[in-house]
Amino acid sequence: MTSVPPTPQSVQTLNPTRQPGDRTPQQRTAQRTMGKRVREKLADFLWPLVWVAILLTAGGVSLRAVSVMTQNPPLPDCSALSGMSSDSEQLLCARASVQSGSAQALIEAIELVEPWQPSHPMYGEANRLMNRWSKALLGELEPMVQRGERARALALAKRIPERVEAYPEVKSAIATWDKEWSVGREIESNIVRTVKAHDWVAARRELQRLKILNSNYWVRTRHDQLKTRVDREQAGRERLETARTLVKTGDPEKLGEALALVENIHLETAAWRESKTDINQWAQRVLQYSFQKWEEEDIDTAIEIVKLVPPDLATTSEARDLISFGHAKRLATNPYDQWAPSYGQVYNLIEAIQAVQRISPDSPFYTEAQDSSNKWQKKLDDMVQLQYASNLANIGQEVTYQWAIAEAEQITQERPQRLQAQTLVSHWTKEVQRIEDRPILTEAVQIATKGGKENLQAAIAQAAKIEQGRALRIEGQTYIAEWEDRIETIEDQPILDKAEQFATAGKLSKAIATAGEIKSGRALYVSAQAKAKAWTEELQIIEDRPILIEAENLAARGSLTAAIGVAAQIAPGRARYPEAQASINIWDNERAYIWSLEAPAADDGYSYSGEGGSAEGYTEEGSYDSGYDNEF
Repeated sequence: MTSVPPTPQSVQTLNPTRQPGDRTPQQRTAQRTMGKRVREKLADFLWPLVWVAILLTAGGVSLRAVSVMTQNPPLPDCSALSGMSSDSEQLLCARASVQSGSAQALIEAIELVEPWQPSHPMYGEANRLMNRWSKALLGELEPMVQRGERARALALAKRIPERVEAYPEVKSAIATWDKEWSVGREIESNIVRTVKAHDWVAARRELQRLKILNSNYWVRTRHDQLKTRVDREQAGRERLETARTLVKTGDPEKLGEALALVENIHLETAAWRESKTDINQWAQRVLQYSFQKWEEEDIDTAIEIVKLVPPDLATTSEARDLISFGHAKRLATNPYDQWAPSYGQVYNLIEAIQAVQRISPDSPFYTEAQDSSNKWQKKLDDMVQLQYASNLANIGQEVTYQWAIAEAEQITQERPQRLQAQTLVSHWTKEVQRIEDRPILTEAVQIATKGGKENLQAAIAQAAKIEQGRALRIEGQTYIAEWEDRIETIEDQPILDKAEQFATAGKLSKAIATAGEIKSGRALYVSAQAKAKAWTEELQIIEDRPILIEAENLAARGSLTAAIGVAAQIAPGRARYPEAQASINIWDNERAYIWSLEAPAADDGYSYSGEGGSAEGYTEEGSYDSGYDNEF
């Protein structure tokens, strides 16, 4: 019988005590074998990782050890150094401080190690550093002297010990600084002396001497300072002398001009100090003249004159009132470059009104001052309103321009700022028109950008919508003229191209006639005429070349008169006319020379006959044949 393998059901039937979850011996053996293999695989994978970790740890420890052994020790706290600090700590702090490169740090470092004796264990290192620091300090002191800090540079240089290698250079530098400073001081004294003597030529000559020095302080800084002083003194002296000359004329009105001149003298000049006495005297005379004009009821002249008197020179209440009135009027009528009202104008008007309001009712100038105050107040009201309107217009929108126009139009005809208001209204109206018409012109430009005759015509029609008198009318007409030229170019370019084709083919007459079809005033007319002129000249050269060649051949054969006659066929204005005339002049001179040779021979009856033939130009009978026609 054939044996049948037991099924799980049969096995379970044969072993009724086995539970469904129990594993068979074969399954347990297979599981143990698989677990062993897994552990072997893990061991093969983990051991290399363990060795790598060990090597990395050892390497890191080694690198850290090398770093610790080779790095510099930490610097001490230099801010807490004291006399108890070790020499090595002090030297480290000195080396750290000189890294800034400042002269003070360098000299302090030098003085720190300078007391150390040769027996000191760090003497050699300190001496080497001190030499290096001394050279660095000398390099810092030179720019210090160039800046004019000579006293400080000398003080630091004298603290450098004599034992350093650079000490001879230090002594030489000190001597150079002292010498140059002495020369500079001498020149400066000469300049001051010549300025006091008003010898400006000598002062400027001494200024030029400063240029020969080497220090930037004297060549640039001090030179510019002294030059400014000389310029101020000279200008002040000239103003003072001119003012004194005006006063000597005896004309009272010249006194005001004299005061105006001396007011511009610089306050730090000798001329200003000298002019104080003159100013006081002149001011009193100006005030007297101004009072005189006031009494003569020439109020405008009185005020104009008194404006030139400084307020602090008034000695009486009437003089102070008149000066205040004059200065107030100057503030109120001060011209400004701005055509629109400004805050400065408003402020000056307010100050002028306040100045005249301080004039006492008992003053003889009170009535006129009040009249001016009322007029200036109206002007101030108008300017405030116009300033408000300007602020609205500055927003730049159409509606704000319209609001600004409405505000400005409220200033009526009799108001003092009516003209300014009308000017602003006109300007803002133009701005409104620009805002309204800009879209029209922009659309026209966009249409023209597409190119082509039809688009250009449409762009012209669009731009023509801007009416006469509008702000953008001129700009629109400029575009229209440009586009019309482009249309004419489109229309006439084929004609010009055809003419150029004729010219290229050698048909110059047809090319000239074709180019002439472009009428005057058209965009390409100038270009067509230039090309036609060039072709005409080229055609004339071709036509006249045979004539000139024939004339040259005749001249070569000695027939100069015939050559001249042929060349004369080239009419004036033709391309080869100058060349023909030049040849005619040459041949005419040659003919005149030959005639001059013939005249003596004819008078003497001279003839020539040589043996074996006749000479050139002579007949066999001995007479000369010039080759000219008998009729010439």
